[in-house]
Amino acid sequence: MVNIIPDPIKLFNNENTNKIVLFIFLKFSKSSKTENFKDYLLKKKINTVHWFICQYTNIGRKDYWTNAIIIEFENKIELQKAYENKIKVIDIEAVQVFNLFPKNPPRLLINFLKLFRPIGFFLELINSSRKELQNLENSNSNLLPTKKQAERIINEKSNEKAFMINLLQSRKTAKYKDSSISISGREAYYEKYGEIAAKCVILLGGDITYSGRILGDTLIEYNVPLDTKGNWEAIGIIEYPKAIKMLDLEKMPGYSKALVHREAGLEKTYNLYATKN
Repeated sequence: MVNIIPDPIKLFNNENTNKIVLFIFLKFSKSSKTENFKDYLLKKKINTVHWFICQYTNIGRKDYWTNAIIIEFENKIELQKAYENKIKVIDIEAVQVFNLFPKNPPRLLINFLKLFRPIGFFLELINSSRKELQNLENSNSNLLPTKKQAERIINEKSNEKAFMINLLQSRKTAKYKDSSISISGREAYYEKYGEIAAKCVILLGGDITYSGRILGDTLIEYNVPLDTKGNWEAIGIIEYPKAIKMLDLEKMPGYSKALVHREAGLEKTYNLYATKN
């Protein structure tokens, strides 16, 4: 059995008494244990903000995690109580826990952008499909899916809402082909790429489910894969009306040109396709 609640002394800010948010990857050995664990958290009065069912990995070496959850504690005292109660999980094969500082965009801004969705739907109709797989066959990039991974999304038949969970780590200095450009990886990815990408997602009928900066080191690592092992900088969870919609981003204005900033700014990433009950 593994205690999925971290020791509060491991938090980056030991004096923090504000709300504490944990992002947790879980791998259950039996799918039937998921519902049992949900009930268990409810009985323990743990506030579960999101519960995702992991489908498969889009960027990363292999499929691994079965669930991802976001839970909240009102303060460090509540976290301490949960830690002392030893919330352990039976039949769990792996767990990874991050401390998040929410950085969600203002809902007012997102709701305003949603007013322009008819334009996005029109652009989808008039632009040809960009479901091309060239350059993926032999790609060793840790920022792109393999050809096989891309084909899975193209052939995905589910019409359920799709949630793309992203672990992110930017470069200290952005790496452009034009060496005269000197900006940080954070600026290249989050400002020059991220802001445009978020607008494009919303135009496609999607949303920003959750965005947060990771505080300090990873709090718990038990049998984690190389794909997610170690420390990361941020987590972004993007919602699409269905999984295949992610491939239509390049139909949106400005997105294709912004990809150069993604490549220049990111050191590594991990992308997982998930759904909800």
